[in-house]
Amino acid sequence: MGNSSAEFDFDQLIARRGTDSRKWDDIGSVFGSEEVLPLWIADMDFASPPAVAAKIRERAGHSVYAYNTRDRAPFSQAIIDWVRRRHDWNIEKEWIVQAPGVVPAIILSILALSKPGDGIIIQPPVYPPFFASIKDNHRNIVENPLISHNGYYEMDFADLEQKLANPDNKLLLLCSPHNPVGRVWKREELTRVYNLCQAYQVDVLSDEIHSDLVYGGHKHTVFASLGTPVCHQSITFMAASKTFNIAGLNTSFIIVPCKQRRGLIETEINRMHLRRNNLFGVLATEAAYQAGEAWLDALLVYLEKNAAMLVDFMEARLPGVKVVKPEGTFLAWLDFRAYFNEANELSKFLVEQAQVGLNPGLAFGTQAAGFARLNFATRQSVVLEAVTRIEKAIKQLDRRGS
Repeated sequence: MGNSSAEFDFDQLIARRGTDSRKWDDIGSVFGSEEVLPLWIADMDFASPPAVAAKIRERAGHSVYAYNTRDRAPFSQAIIDWVRRRHDWNIEKEWIVQAPGVVPAIILSILALSKPGDGIIIQPPVYPPFFASIKDNHRNIVENPLISHNGYYEMDFADLEQKLANPDNKLLLLCSPHNPVGRVWKREELTRVYNLCQAYQVDVLSDEIHSDLVYGGHKHTVFASLGTPVCHQSITFMAASKTFNIAGLNTSFIIVPCKQRRGLIETEINRMHLRRNNLFGVLATEAAYQAGEAWLDALLVYLEKNAAMLVDFMEARLPGVKVVKPEGTFLAWLDFRAYFNEANELSKFLVEQAQVGLNPGLAFGTQAAGFARLNFATRQSVVLEAVTRIEKAIKQLDRRGS
């Protein structure tokens, strides 16, 4: 560690409008207003590490962008070194399977390891594509809702065991760290999940895309690392996309220790002719893992300050809006239920009165009515502007109600 955010300028104003940014250029179609301050889709308003931009510029200068090799040794080695260094997990090159993104990788694995009609367990409130990846592929969504203790979420292990014991349920789709509630699951929590899944022979699809975005006092545990020496019933999904803000380059990887399961997933990839990778995504991932560590350490300092500022603001000036400081991710989970019973009313209020664009809670499951997700991976001044807008709008609401 040892690096401070002062070495990198995360307060730099980077104009993103007019760059085909989903987050900024689509707000009119998403929210019905061009005036909202967008803090929704999970990308960052920060420039990627200098080494990443330099690598892309270097390769772009060649001017021939034809088919690239499928297996680039430095790419695999960068992943192996990164996972060992950041997550204390030793993996082998043969375990790594490239994919065009974590969500497509999850879908490919669902297709490979289950059949239509099978149950797949999820833990809502959870990342919206989890629902779609199951339903759209004719599998059954089986919910094991998280339990909230004043905004601090935990797994319901009794209910989870019931769901795992049902032989119709073939897979558990785990979100670790959890989006949107910001939990970094403790090793002992994941060990309980591991033991249950082993007992009932249920494979675990572990989405660990936010694994690098963990704050002080917390440690990410790779689910598959809980095995001895490795869990062969676990598929791990990772990418540099969230960590280094390169999601638009559509590159991720799946780590599959089990040769049989890996073969089934690769069969699906081949069946869909998805073995070609993104030239620039491969190089950007490689550069990020090789030379982006100091940047990431500085980023984490900055993001944690944003999270603390957000929580302090709410506690001091908007105590009716409940939020617990996330342990990981750059996403805050805001509870507006003290003000809104109807989810549609909350969404309308945030857009029309507060003029902020957040993700509506209902997208994360029926348990999340009255909640909204706020992306604080932006300049501190923007986060402050957003919460000030919310404060002003709620005070007007209070005045009208009194």
